[in-house]
Amino acid sequence: MSEFVLPLEAEIVHDLPDEITALIGRVILSYAKLEHSLAMLTTLLLQLNRAEARIALRTPRASDRLEMALDLFAIKDIQIQMDASMLREAITKASSERDILAHGLWLKHPKTSELFIQITRGTWPKDLSKGERISRVVYPQSIPYGAKNCESALETIHKALGLVDQLGAEIDGALLAFPEKFRPPSPVLNPLGRRNQKGK
Repeated sequence: MSEFVLPLEAEIVHDLPDEITALIGRVILSYAKLEHSLAMLTTLLLQLNRAEARIALRTPRASDRLEMALDLFAIKDIQIQMDASMLREAITKASSERDILAHGLWLKHPKTSELFIQITRGTWPKDLSKGERISRVVYPQSIPYGAKNCESALETIHKALGLVDQLGAEIDGALLAFPEKFRPPSPVLNPLGRRNQKGK
């Protein structure tokens, strides 16, 4: 372990430069849109109304939302044209980039004032750990992080969003080409979801 750089001992900071703060906000908002777009894939495939979708689908991880949609394509025997492995990779990368910003601690180097993010989830990349498995919970990893990193994260999420939109377009095409494979959506009969006395 002596070969590795020790975890950075630095002050945890919350007051970040305005540019970085704004970019973090855009990353979080864009990722929320990505999660919603993934949920809409299943909503369309099952022809659920929005209330049914919110009740039934809840909030699984983004990767699980994608797998749900791909399984539904499969059981409906609809062949998708896009590369599913590329989409999985894009979703995984987007989730990782967002998680770093959502869960990482910001540190300021005591001498240079350079900003770092401390990551305590997952494991160190093997190229930095000499092939060993090193848990970040035990041995945190601090990486330099600035506005350019935030912009890169945002670009990654936008790329994933574009791919999800392509898959959504395939659903639209399937709805037109194979209407017999989809049930008609149910109307919302009780928009406030009021329960009867026995159901309280």
